[in-house]
Amino acid sequence: MAALQTILARYMDRAEFESEIARASCWSFRPALEDMYVARCGPSMARHMARAATVNAVLTLAAIGFDRSNSLEVFAAAWPWRCLAAMLCAGVAMFGFRSRDGGRTGLAYGIAVLAIMASIEFAGVAAPPATQENYMLAAIILFAVCLAAVPIPFVAGLITCLIGAILHPLLPVLYGAGTSHLLSDSIIGSAASLTILLVIRKNEIGRRRRFLETLRYELAATELSLMNRELLRLSNTDALTGLPNRRFFEAEAARLCAERGNRSIGAILMDVDHFKKYNDAAGHIAGDVCLRTVAQALAGKAREDGVSIVRYGGEEFAAMIPANTPSELETLCEGLKNAVANIKLSHPGLPGQNVSISIGLAWRDELADEPQSLLEEADRALYDAKAAGRNCISWPRAATPSPSIIPVQGVSGVTPNVHS
Repeated sequence: MAALQTILARYMDRAEFESEIARASCWSFRPALEDMYVARCGPSMARHMARAATVNAVLTLAAIGFDRSNSLEVFAAAWPWRCLAAMLCAGVAMFGFRSRDGGRTGLAYGIAVLAIMASIEFAGVAAPPATQENYMLAAIILFAVCLAAVPIPFVAGLITCLIGAILHPLLPVLYGAGTSHLLSDSIIGSAASLTILLVIRKNEIGRRRRFLETLRYELAATELSLMNRELLRLSNTDALTGLPNRRFFEAEAARLCAERGNRSIGAILMDVDHFKKYNDAAGHIAGDVCLRTVAQALAGKAREDGVSIVRYGGEEFAAMIPANTPSELETLCEGLKNAVANIKLSHPGLPGQNVSISIGLAWRDELADEPQSLLEEADRALYDAKAAGRNCISWPRAATPSPSIIPVQGVSGVTPNVHS
């Protein structure tokens, strides 16, 4: 995900990214994209070449038996070279299976293919003149098949083809076969190398295009995931205070109760005292500033205690937390009340007084029903705190359910009546 976000940041203009796909030839990408291509495709390419090198090693060893049954002279002259080529292929296979670098594995694989070609041509020099051309033809055919059938990187393929085009006609001369076929072998070697190089180029472009197409789909999925995540965040956040909203609170309360089972849990409802008088005296814009200030104070204190405070509606804030004892819950509420008192925000509707909050809290050792019942208890306690003079904390007493708590099963975003 992080790598995709990095590429997405690099290609904020999607037209620029699409231009990479539309390019006629993809020799390379821009640095960040090229690094990602190498990291993703390199291990797979290395494994393919390692498997091909294993097959080449087996076939080279099998060719020793063919030489023995066909000609003892060829066998005696060529078996050390064939063994050396087979050992080289085996080494490339071991390196390829462990490597994640397709470029280095491609160079090693190209050297192994050149060694196989050289061993075949050496066997051809030792063979009777009538069969020498067959060995030369077999060498160039095997050279072509070994390169065209594997996902070798273009640079490694280019180097291998250039060396092969030079060595194919020169090896018989170096082995002492004379120069009678030098021209024809040069033409055949060059034509074969050029053809192989075109195939390698086509395969490389195809791999890069498939990579870009795959990346485009992944980027689209990533963008969709990010947008969905942002929409979820916005739907669960109160626009005024930046705190989680009631919708989030209800979902988290249900999740917390389900996770804790019958273990103890506490609910807190908080209300800004005389908020209607604050609005009447200073106006709603100032009232919004007051709510944001109180929300920041509550959220700051709650973070210290590992608690999440939400805006429940209007000037009400709420929290539902795991609490082992009632005293633990009451201590937390004392800290929240003092956090608001410490900001010393003057109340314009009550000269000489600062903004304060009243808190109603409820606690149960076992919660067997829905969290709504616990919130109703906390709301009754909040009414008791208001009746006791505000700026205090109250536990619930046996009373009829408060009309300010509205059942919210199946309804999201319902705002309760405002406590004054």
